[in-house]
Amino acid sequence: MSKGMFIWKLFIFIVISCNYAEGVYYKIKNIECKANRSHFENISCTLKPINWTRSILNMDGDIIGNLPNAFLLVETFYRDHTNLYKPFIFKFKYNICQLLDKRKPSNFLERYALLHLKSLTNINHSCPYSGHLFARNFHLDELSLPPLPLQEYKIIFNFTLSNPSINLAIILLYFEAREDYHKRTRPARFKLFS
Repeated sequence: MSKGMFIWKLFIFIVISCNYAEGVYYKIKNIECKANRSHFENISCTLKPINWTRSILNMDGDIIGNLPNAFLLVETFYRDHTNLYKPFIFKFKYNICQLLDKRKPSNFLERYALLHLKSLTNINHSCPYSGHLFARNFHLDELSLPPLPLQEYKIIFNFTLSNPSINLAIILLYFEAREDYHKRTRPARFKLFS
């Protein structure tokens, strides 16, 4: 994707999302984890509801051997009126080792990824990776994500090795942007008599 096309898509995203910035929360609805059994074992993904508006995600897995260099491809999709998921603005590929070595992220998606990788997982050191990997209390909130239109979304996290390109794991995260009726502002009441 060219730089001009990326800027154009980012501009459209900002314009669309400005209308939906107030009183929105993100609820994780479903999670699917698929792993390459020759590289991972004891895989578990659990979604735990906390309340009506929030659920958290916990993941565990054991690496067989070690992973010298891993890449992450992140794709986002939205569900349209025909119940089909269509691509939604962003598709990024990251070298996880280089991303963790960076001192200063270059865009908001890298900042979001670093914040969550370092605080919610044990993937906070340099490569290679071996042993037990986990993620605890992963959630989507309105402070760390940009405002999104009210609809359902799917994010695909595709983990691969660099040489040769071997698929390690795919995580499908389904979530919904909903209006929070409790946070809506109510009109001011007029006092006729003081």
